[in-house]
Amino acid sequence: MADDEGAAYWEGVYGQPIHVYSRQARPGPEGELERMDDDEYAAYVRQKMWEKTHQGLLEERARREERRKEKEEKEQEARRLTKQMEESLRRGEERRMRKAWKERWERYTNAWFPWDGTLDGLAWPVRSGRREDVKTDEVKDFYVLGIDPVEVGEREFLAKLKEERVRWHPDKIQQRLGGNVDEVVMKDVTAVFQIVDKLWSDTRSKQTR
Repeated sequence: MADDEGAAYWEGVYGQPIHVYSRQARPGPEGELERMDDDEYAAYVRQKMWEKTHQGLLEERARREERRKEKEEKEQEARRLTKQMEESLRRGEERRMRKAWKERWERYTNAWFPWDGTLDGLAWPVRSGRREDVKTDEVKDFYVLGIDPVEVGEREFLAKLKEERVRWHPDKIQQRLGGNVDEVVMKDVTAVFQIVDKLWSDTRSKQTR
């Protein structure tokens, strides 16, 4: 440690420059380093270099931790923004869906006022409006999504279903169609009535529990 060659050796070990001290001018408390022999002084320098190197490791570790936290915060922010965007899109899609069903329901109800009593002019309570699509789930979806009991309330929902029960009563439909109605058509009319009646009864029973 007292010559350039020794300093070069320890610089290679620790990866950083080593100070070269002469015997006559070693730093430290008065008289402390002067009393050290070469082995003691080498141990002293190794300890100081370790402390310096250890401190460097701690600082680098702290920098890595800070970078990790910054990266994690950016990722969390990105996830939050993505979630917000997805929720916004979902809400927008739900609004469009509710609007579409509301328009279908209005077209359906409006079609009954000018109905001329012909089979071709009969509005069927399904999404497509076609008799061929009359099925239990299709009819239930049409009434639930079209009327929307969450928006109008169960009382209003029940009132509208009651109107539909009267509207789709097989005897009434047969009478309005002129009495002589195809059996297949009446089968579909009866199916609609039964679906509406069950939906009305189920909703009513839930309300009275």
